[in-house]
Order: sequence, then structure tokens, then C-alpha cells
Amino acid sequence: IEDVEYLFQLASIELPSNAAIVSTKWLSDCIRAKALTTPEKQHFLCRKAPEKKLPNDSATSTDISSASAAALSTEFLCQMRCPLEHHNASLAQALSVLARNSEHQYGITKDQQYYAKALAFDRAAACLKSLQQPLLSISQLTDSCPRYIGDHAIRIITELLNTGASVEVDAVTGSDLYQCMTNLTAVYGVGQALAYKWYSCGVKSVSDATHRLLRHHECGEGQQQKRDSELGALLPMGGGDHKRLQTGLAFHNDLVNKPVTLAEASYFRDLIAKLLLELRGPGFTVTLVGGFSRGKSTGHDCDLLITHDVEGREAGAVSDLARVLTAAGMVIHGTFEANSFSPSVLSRDFRVKELRSTLDHFEKWLGVIKLSSKDADSSTVDRDVESIMVKIDGNGCDRRGAEGLPAAKRRALSPNYCAFDSFAEAVAMAGGEAGAASTSRGWLARRVDLIAVPRSQYAYALLGWTGNRLFNRDLRLFAQRQRRMKLTSHGLFDLQKEASLPASSEEEIFQHLGLDYIPPKFRNC
Repeated sequence: IEDVEYLFQLASIELPSNAAIVSTKWLSDCIRAKALTTPEKQHFLCRKAPEKKLPNDSATSTDISSASAAALSTEFLCQMRCPLEHHNASLAQALSVLARNSEHQYGITKDQQYYAKALAFDRAAACLKSLQQPLLSISQLTDSCPRYIGDHAIRIITELLNTGASVEVDAVTGSDLYQCMTNLTAVYGVGQALAYKWYSCGVKSVSDATHRLLRHHECGEGQQQKRDSELGALLPMGGGDHKRLQTGLAFHNDLVNKPVTLAEASYFRDLIAKLLLELRGPGFTVTLVGGFSRGKSTGHDCDLLITHDVEGREAGAVSDLARVLTAAGMVIHGTFEANSFSPSVLSRDFRVKELRSTLDHFEKWLGVIKLSSKDADSSTVDRDVESIMVKIDGNGCDRRGAEGLPAAKRRALSPNYCAFDSFAEAVAMAGGEAGAASTSRGWLARRVDLIAVPRSQYAYALLGWTGNRLFNRDLRLFAQRQRRMKLTSHGLFDLQKEASLPASSEEEIFQHLGLDYIPPKFRNC
């Protein structure tokens, strides 16, 4: 009852003295009965008995610690410490469900209210992650409740604390649309809009989409026009996305159901570092970023930052690596993006709007490769690199990529490459619609991103690619609103002084912003 009274106080509404306050369980029972039922004893809320505190045991207190209270008083998540493991996992997960649902709705409708809701739920969940003790009562937040824990989130948290469940969260997780959108957007190459397009056409699972695409390739001439119409409903706009989508569907079992392990990611990092040494000589640094650098033991891909001690020598390294991996028979699908950076990127005005507004202009290669399904062991890197070199020599590719080769051979070893010509071939390569066991084919499909970064921009790229996206968004928002600066993965620009601020480390970037340094393991907002 104390929590309900607190909510009425927030809303400046007087709670009637004769009001009988019931839990949401009564509402759930009414819905099941399809009628207003008489509340029973278990439906009524009661006042909590005074809590007894053990002497000299602060862990039994329901008061938020001073450190947590200090974190809650800030407006920006980039000043909070959000560890991977925290005390309020179930509460944060429930809010994350509502955030993802709002994100789906925003992707479908482009209505800004859903974008705002997704952001609000995510920020409230991050706040809960930062607490150094379990949240046992909503009144614990009375004195330091940040303004971005909105009324909606407060209602959900209160309901969860009182009953252990939320009618709204249960309704969302049980809805057909949410389940389908969540499953379909997990496919590599499928965004919110395409997932909803599939859902509207009756495609509600990965197997549905796979089966329909295969039917298109198997149909006879008389059915071709009808099948072409169906195919148009399944494929995204723009032919360049088709191969990536087909890769995502064919190898969905590997890419989604079998996450990349830290051992695999570390092995691939060491493999790339050794290949660069063989191809281009010493001076390169290869860093594993993303969730792994924040303490995660698994992830959906392996992101590697590549830089060189000498500014400019990193240029072309990514395309050379892509060609060598292709010549070695390791690439299933890959897309190369040339460096598009210009000084104006640092200084032009901007607004932090989108949930994923972290695009950069580095040279990069985004691919899906074959990685041995055996236990990843960095001790075998030297042997594996030697084997790769033998393969590329046999394929007529010199150790600097495809330079000097005939035009046809250069095209075959292009950094933009796909190992299959049709979706049916991709499915066969994967081992059939269900996907073969990795032990039978000896490898797993793995998503990898290779990003070449100039040494002068490395600290900023490291900060940006470490994530997570909410932390980055708020850090950039803080720079914009509180410091009149523009922060990107390329640098920090002081809009008042009209000058770039160089940095050789993440710590130095935080110093430029006047913030305490937050280690990567506490950036899991």
C-alpha cells in the first residue's frame, strides 16, 4: 500500500480514505472469468510490517547505498556504472521487453512516440542495473529517482515488486507479433520493416521464409510469375542486400543459435594479427571490441579494430585481409566499405536522435566466414596461418592481395564476395534447411567485422566500438548538451573553440569531457 500511496503523491491525487486497494492479480482473474469478480483476501494489498535490521549489516537495509543514490541523481547514463551482472535482472529484463516491443512498433510505423518509449524503458532498465543492491520497494527511489524513470516504468516496477508479474509484460511476450518480430529481426540482414513485411505476408518464422525462398527456385515456368510476386514480398529493396539476407537465413542456426564464444573471438583476433604480420609486416595492433570487451563470454559477432603505429599504413589492410580469407576458402559472404571520412565529419552540426546513431566512416569489411568448429586454440595460430598462406599461393594470390592478377581472378578475389550463386546453394552449403551439425562439416558460420582505423582516431574508435549503444548515445548527448562538443568514433570537436581535441586513450577522452572514467565492464547500460 505504501507504494500506491507514493504514486498518488507523485500525481498530486488524494487517495480516498475508504479505498480498498487490490493487486493486478484481481484484474487478471477478472479477465479470465470475463466478468468483474468479488475481490478475495489474496487480492488485497496490505501494509508492510516494520523491517528489522541486523546490527552492522548494511546489506539488509532497503535504503539505496550512497553510491547508488549518487548514480541515480545524474541525468546521463554515461555517468552510471552498469555491470554485466547486477542485482535487478528480472526487473530490468521486463523493462527491456517493453523497450524491444516499442522498438518493433517504431520500425513498423516510424511514429516517434514509440521511439521515445523504447528509449525511456531502456534508460529505466539501465538505472536498475546501476543499483548496488536489490530494489525491494519503489519507495527506495523516493529521494533520488531520476527524471527518466517515467511513470509508465514506475507502474511496471511497482506491479512486479508487489505481485512478481506484470500484465502488460506478459501480454507483450505472449503476443504473436512480438514473438515473430523478435525471431525474424534476429536474422542477419533482416530489419524491422522487412520483418513486419514478412509477418504481414504470413511468414512468421525463419523456416517459413527459408521454405518460401526455396519454393521460388524450384517452381516451373508456369508458376514463375506468381512466385516472382511472392519473392518480391520476401526480399528487401535493393539487390545488394539479397545475398546477405540469404546468408542470414541459410546459416541462421549457426549465427543465432550458436553464439560466438570468447575463445573463438580471441583465436580469430590472433589469426588476423599474424596474417597482417605476414602480409604487411610489423606495427599493427588488432583489438577485440564490442560485448567481449565489456565482459561478455559470448556474442553474435566478432568485431576487430585494426590500426598501425604509422598513420596511414592501415589503409588497404582490410581489403587485403578479405581477399586472403577469400582465397583461403574461408569466406561465405563479405561486403567491403571504403573509407569515406573527411574533416567535415568532425565539425558539422548534428543531433543525436536514432537509437543506433553510431555510424562511422572507417574502411571496413563485414563478412560471414567459416571457422573451425573444433575448440578454438590460439596455440595453433602459427600453423593455421601457414596453411592459409599455402592455400593462397596455390590460388595464385600474392601476399598483398590480388594485385597483379588477371581481371577475372581479381573479381573472384574481390573483398565483395559471395560463395554461392543461389539461395538453394547456400542452404545446401549449410547442410539443409535445418542446418547440418557443425561436427559433420567441420566448421561454423561466424559473423566478423574488420575495421581499419588511423592511429590518430584509434582511441575514439575504441570508445565507439566498445559500446554499448545506450552508453554511447548518452555520452554523445552529454558532449552535445553539456559541453557544446561533437563526439563521434572519429574524434571530439569543440564547437565553441572550433577545434578538434586529440586523445591517445579512452581516459583522455573522458578528461576532455570532464567526466570520471568508466571502464568498459561498467558500460552495459
